[in-house]
Amino acid sequence: MESQNYLGPFEGFADQLRDEFQQYGTVINFSKHDNPFDADLVMDWFYIIQSGKVKVYDINFKTNREQTLYLLSRGDMYDVVPLLDKQEHNLATEVLEAGSAIRFPLYKVREWIRAFPKFELLIYQYVAKQMRQVEELALDLSLLETKERLLKLLLHNFESIENRGVNLLSKLSHAEIASLIGTVRHIIDRHLKSLKSEGVLESGKGKKVEISNLAKLLKLLDESS
Repeated sequence: MESQNYLGPFEGFADQLRDEFQQYGTVINFSKHDNPFDADLVMDWFYIIQSGKVKVYDINFKTNREQTLYLLSRGDMYDVVPLLDKQEHNLATEVLEAGSAIRFPLYKVREWIRAFPKFELLIYQYVAKQMRQVEELALDLSLLETKERLLKLLLHNFESIENRGVNLLSKLSHAEIASLIGTVRHIIDRHLKSLKSEGVLESGKGKKVEISNLAKLLKLLDESS
């Protein structure tokens, strides 16, 4: 493996498994014009994101409506679905921010799951996290107003910055933020402008979305629930 070897959740494993990570892992770099996670590729390869941002989404070509299911960043894995069921997973991916990933042969990852219980547990915990995420998204789309969904996204991003040092919303367009919560850009524009006027967000220019008053955001979430 190349010198850039961030292993994220795999840090701390036994030497034997770490040696195999080094032997079979290959660092790949990707830009916004690449498609390194094509549905055909994930039938043979498994990835750990080192840096950058990749959205996993589906689109209705009749209506052009799009829904983002996951926003992958440092430490995320892709794709656990064909890893476990060996079937195609026909979701689209798009690089939103250039970065890199470690690529492993899928057959080796399956061998590691069978051979190393700690590794197996980590994979299943990650699958459970993704299931909860999609479950929460489905419930939010059904039960919550758009502004409340946006407030929850802003809080989730704040927690990601605090806990992982990853700003999920950094440099994202308002259209991409809208796709994360199942709405359209002009509605996000209106809500972000309102939250800035209420003092919840900083009133900077461009795509920067930063919380200036966390207590007020939490109060708005509490009032809307």
